[in-house]
Amino acid sequence: MATILEEYIQKHSGSARRYEEATEIFPGGVTHDNRYATPFPVYMTHGSGPLKWDVDGNEYVDYVSGHGALLLGHSHPEIASAVSNQVTRGTHLGANTDEEMRWGRAIKR
Repeated sequence: MATILEEYIQKHSGSARRYEEATEIFPGGVTHDNRYATPFPVYMTHGSGPLKWDVDGNEYVDYVSGHGALLLGHSHPEIASAVSNQVTRGTHLGANTDEEMRWGRAIKR
C-alpha cells in the first residue's frame, strides 16, 4: 500500500515537473508563500463554481475561495461578463471613475 506522500507524488506528476521548472524562475519556486507545499505545490488549470482542477486532471473543492474574494465561485457568469465588459473599457485607468463611486456607495449601504 502506498503512503500518502507516495500517492500525492503519483497523482501530481505534472505539478512536480512544473515546480521543478519554477524553482529556476522564482525564489522558492512559488510566487506567494501560501502556495508552497511539500514536496511540491499543485498547479491549477481552471475553476468553475466551487470546484477547480489541476494540470493532472484532479478535481478539488476550493474551500479557500480566494480568501473570500470568490464568494460566488470561480467563473460566475455575471462576474465574468462584468469583467469582460470592463476590460474593453480599460484595465487600470489610474483615475477616479463612476464605478468606484457606485462601489463605495454599495459598501456604505
